[in-house]
Amino acid sequence: MATTSLPSLQAFVAELGLGPVPFFASADVLTDPMDLCHSYLAEHFQRLVEADPESVYKAIQPPSTIQDGDLDIVLPRLKLPGGRPKELAGELLIQIQPHPLFGVPFQDGIHIRFFLSPKIIPRLFLPYISDRKPTYGVEKSQSLRDHPESRRKKVVVEFSSPNIAQDFTAGHLRSTILGAFVANMYEAMGWDVVRINFLGDWGKHLGLLGLGWQKYNSAQKVDDQTNLFRYIHDLYNKMEEELRPELEARKNARDTGQDATSLELEGLFAERDATFKGMEDGEPGAIALWKKLRDITVEYYVETYGRLNLKFDEYSGESEVSLNPEAVVEVAAILESKGIYEEQDGAWVIDYDKYGTKLDKGTVRGRNGSTTYLLRDIATVFDRLKRHSFDKMIYVVCEQDVHFRRVFRAVELMGHPDIANKLEHITFAKASRRSSHLGDAQLLGDILDQREDFMREVVGTGPDEYHIEGGDAVAKAMGVSSLVVQELRSKKGHGNNTDLSLLALEGETGPDLLRCHARLCSALAGIGVNLRLEEIPHIDYSSLWAPPWCDLLRLMARYPGIIKSAFHTMDPATILTYLFQMVEEITTCLDEAEEDESGGEGSSVGSKYAARSVLYDSARQTLENGMKLLGITPIIN
Repeated sequence: MATTSLPSLQAFVAELGLGPVPFFASADVLTDPMDLCHSYLAEHFQRLVEADPESVYKAIQPPSTIQDGDLDIVLPRLKLPGGRPKELAGELLIQIQPHPLFGVPFQDGIHIRFFLSPKIIPRLFLPYISDRKPTYGVEKSQSLRDHPESRRKKVVVEFSSPNIAQDFTAGHLRSTILGAFVANMYEAMGWDVVRINFLGDWGKHLGLLGLGWQKYNSAQKVDDQTNLFRYIHDLYNKMEEELRPELEARKNARDTGQDATSLELEGLFAERDATFKGMEDGEPGAIALWKKLRDITVEYYVETYGRLNLKFDEYSGESEVSLNPEAVVEVAAILESKGIYEEQDGAWVIDYDKYGTKLDKGTVRGRNGSTTYLLRDIATVFDRLKRHSFDKMIYVVCEQDVHFRRVFRAVELMGHPDIANKLEHITFAKASRRSSHLGDAQLLGDILDQREDFMREVVGTGPDEYHIEGGDAVAKAMGVSSLVVQELRSKKGHGNNTDLSLLALEGETGPDLLRCHARLCSALAGIGVNLRLEEIPHIDYSSLWAPPWCDLLRLMARYPGIIKSAFHTMDPATILTYLFQMVEEITTCLDEAEEDESGGEGSSVGSKYAARSVLYDSARQTLENGMKLLGITPIIN
């Protein structure tokens, strides 16, 4: 490996005619090739100004697009004495001496912009990317920084979290895809990641499902079911319909100012509550039934998430703390001893407004003594801290901002502000509307089936437009990619929809990423050049000096910086925007290569194709690395 350690990198750049690698605390030259160029520019420019080296380094940034240059010195950031920044930029511009890594600089207002030399960047960037392959853009040291024990930090990411037997909603879908992205990003930055699916496996809806199981003698019927999860899903919907008149009667009573308590003590309402109370009290029969329903759910989801290339480390749920009374009792005791919760109308509540937080009142125990979602989530925080010793825990959940603020505030009120500071809620809006094309799709498997069927039909009507072979496997991969990109392309706070009619097949879509990757693989196979790693630095890259080849190289070098930026904002749109820019540049290169009918003899032709082979392979690797972070697995023909 020629560039993966500082000594080997020093030797490598020396062969390129560059001086020793400059040291800047903010630079990570072993992860980001642009940080290497950034360091050389900072060292070069620092000789002209009276400013400390780190200030000079931080005054340099990449322009927003490669059309504006590769590196940009922003003069006001240096806070230099004398003259206005625009005038200083002009004065300094004429003092800048040539450097082998950079072209001739130019002024743009208060900026001095630089393009990297096209003659040196193929020899610098292509070996750098080739040395790292799937780890290109991955910054494993990120999780060690500022940690006294110098061990990897641990993050728990909770996402997806469907309810047993209930619909897999648009909110669950987006939580699944966005949560997987968040987990992938932390893993890429070197964190120890625990992916948790916190099932809605406790509460009165389990009481209603358990009641239906008994009422309809389900134990004798399930052997005839090919999909047990669909059976309990349909059973729950049936029981909800039967309960609906009683719920409406209770609502009407409350709306007219009547006491609805008596209505809650009779009929299916009371039977549901009694069934769930049996589960809470640990009655053997009730617990055995609960476990049966939970096992059916987990088995279904393990298989179905696999279709999204997703595997959870843990399937937990509200039941975990509910069936472990010590966790809830311990939290309740602290809440009571500190006077944090109080009794109101037979229930126990936390009045957050009393503590300077406008979060109204949160119920922790109902009138019949049952625990609530709020109390169970508070207890879960401490339970997970004991089991995982996490440095950070992230909940990727649709909306519910008030609920999580209540959880975090309760932890703080209990005397643990340090723990509360480790908790984060990544939220997003609900889908703006449900797709008519999804029809009656209520399960995750149904949603995936419809996407695959849609893509199978599309690919079948125009197979020559797709550079991928594989039939059914292609339809499945394209279905997943279309879903992932559609869910991630909106910013976290914005709603979206899951309408298949909006699934354009040209431009910025998941299938477009797959097609571009497949086209690169096909071009590589067509060139048929197989190079050893040690040969890559010594190839003649002169055929890549001109656009569009050098533009693709310059864009590829930005990938690690893009990943760092996306990690700080945790916004997948940053990576998506970059990947679609890559697709555009790659397509331009591939189109030009197909039109290239220039002749040549001997070594010049061989060098051209060898150079293109290395470029294509590095572009393929960069594209693939970004796709995998998003949750898209490329198709290998």
